[in-house]
Amino acid sequence: MTDRSTAVAAYTTALMQPDENNSGLAGSMLAEDVIVETNFGRAEGVEGAVALLGEPRTAGLLAAGAQWSEPAADGDRITVTAALPPGAAASGLELVFEFAGDQIARVEQQTLPPAPAQPRPLRLDPEIKAAVDGALDNQTPMMIAYVDADQQIHLSFRGTIQAYSDDQLALWAREPEGGLPRNVGDRPHVTLFYHDPASRTSYTFYGRARVEHDPAARAAIFENSHPRERQMDFRRRGVAIVVDLTRVEGRAAGGRVLMLRAAP
Repeated sequence: MTDRSTAVAAYTTALMQPDENNSGLAGSMLAEDVIVETNFGRAEGVEGAVALLGEPRTAGLLAAGAQWSEPAADGDRITVTAALPPGAAASGLELVFEFAGDQIARVEQQTLPPAPAQPRPLRLDPEIKAAVDGALDNQTPMMIAYVDADQQIHLSFRGTIQAYSDDQLALWAREPEGGLPRNVGDRPHVTLFYHDPASRTSYTFYGRARVEHDPAARAAIFENSHPRERQMDFRRRGVAIVVDLTRVEGRAAGGRVLMLRAAP
């Protein structure tokens, strides 16, 4: 058990700090035909396994600060878990080692899902507003989903989606008789989605949409739309739509997000 525990410790140390010395020591603990399975890739043989120790996504998770459990032995298997702090992209990593003698013959590295986010009152913070308002320029246009009279779900990209207040989004629909304006009167529930793979940020917005007829509000929503979108409807034939949000969930650099509107 002692030699196997040493091998596990060498491997986890190399995961945390995959420099030449640590990776070399971990490599010496591996069987020649070792197999490593992770969420980020698979490796066979010592060279491939050592290379996978330096996978940047694993390093990124562990950089949040990991607390390693004591090794738990079960026959030729040893399991250790790295618990990550709240707000990390995952709640931890579980590693299961299988041995041939005292050498590691197989490693299964599983990323554990993050803990559920704690809900907080619905109030769009500056980071979320900036993501929404900059979506088109960022090449990450937002989508909206609505339901028609036949209960069919429709998805469409909208370049005019904008933060309208601390608990509302809005958009300008160029076609007054388009599907979205026609349907939200009877079926107001909509879902909007933002995703930026580069920053691994995503938000899902749930709410109730309505056509806004107030001239001042219409003007504000049109003027706050992207210039390219405004030019597409320079005569302002379209309609303004406001979404009163009820729930926001997602993930950003600061961790998971869950916002709920307080019950009236």
